[in-house]
Amino acid sequence: TENEAVKALLKKQMETFGKTNSTFVKYFPASTLMFLNVGVKGEGLYNLLSENKEFRNTISIAKADEVKELFSSFNGDISAGLINVTMNSAPTFMLYADVKNGNALEALYKNKQSLDLKRGEDILELGKDEYVYKTRGMNIFYGIKDNKMYATNDELLYKNIGKAADKSIKEAPYASEMKGKTVFYAINAEAILELPVVKMLAGFGGQEVKTYLELANKVSYLSMSTEGEVSEFDLCLKDKDVNALKQIVDFAKQFAGM
Repeated sequence: TENEAVKALLKKQMETFGKTNSTFVKYFPASTLMFLNVGVKGEGLYNLLSENKEFRNTISIAKADEVKELFSSFNGDISAGLINVTMNSAPTFMLYADVKNGNALEALYKNKQSLDLKRGEDILELGKDEYVYKTRGMNIFYGIKDNKMYATNDELLYKNIGKAADKSIKEAPYASEMKGKTVFYAINAEAILELPVVKMLAGFGGQEVKTYLELANKVSYLSMSTEGEVSEFDLCLKDKDVNALKQIVDFAKQFAGM
């Protein structure tokens, strides 16, 4: 773009992010449905978010000094993953982050009265640098362990924080694409199609759903990455022997009945 306002915004955003080190990928299973890895300079990120009207108006705790302190403590990688989706509970997520120290979390807990928590919300201390944010819909466990911050809404994942996955994202097909990027985001199509809930929906969805799933089944993963001023989108298909464009054209012909 040659638009000066857009260029200024992009420059400001780039100053908020740094290159990732893949510090936390070993904690996420290779079957993670969606994965985000970002290198963050926390204070700049908070300032950037604070300029967003929706962030200021809809997140009640966004105005608190404690939250600003929390954002400012981020210094390095932030990795987040959607781990599982079922029909019985909220989607399971996990997050790790490089932080300077745990002072912000302690201050957040001690000053929770100033956070304008809604009815049914509370923050409880579970132990040293361990907390749970309770809502009517879910509990979010968070804290500091071995100089890293974590958060998850799954109690089993919480109890295993800091333990490497048996087969981690290091073995995912997109692992090599993450190195040196400031932002990397991947959707694991293969893992999503293996979900019991997706297989169940496929069984009740009829021919149209079956056709869409056949198309999705050709995809290994979709990723988006940013390095400096360059962003890249990649659609990686499972079949490495046949030209990707030919595969898409052949399926389009099949879909159209040609």
